[in-house]
Amino acid sequence: MGPTTGVQTEDGRGQAADEVTYLRTLVDRLRADLEEAAALLAAERQRWAAERESERAQARETVDALRVELEAAAVERNAAVQEAVAQSSDEVAQLKASVDELRRALEAVRADADRARVVQERQARDEREQLQGTVAALRARLEATGGR
Repeated sequence: MGPTTGVQTEDGRGQAADEVTYLRTLVDRLRADLEEAAALLAAERQRWAAERESERAQARETVDALRVELEAAAVERNAAVQEAVAQSSDEVAQLKASVDELRRALEAVRADADRARVVQERQARDEREQLQGTVAALRARLEATGGR
């Protein structure tokens, strides 16, 4: 192996050393890129987590607001039901009072009608008796005059 082999070997070593240096530089650059990408990924995950937490908080606020609104509606509905029940109770009481008043008025009308009927029956009986008396007197007069 002659001098050319030795030169090639030194050139080969120099080239290999250059390649090693290049590869080390490339590895260092790739490592730095990987670290930067990992940092970006971590930052993106944190941003995503913060957005999710913000959305959860907003959803909780919305749920709480809806719960308050629902409770207010339930209270309002219950108040309306109680008012309607109270109003119905008042109407029922008024209707009962009206029925009692009408019943008393009807009983008074019946009593007046009963009294009027008794009076009419007495008057009719008195008139019949008077007419019977008049008929008997006229018969007696007729018989007394001999004209039959």
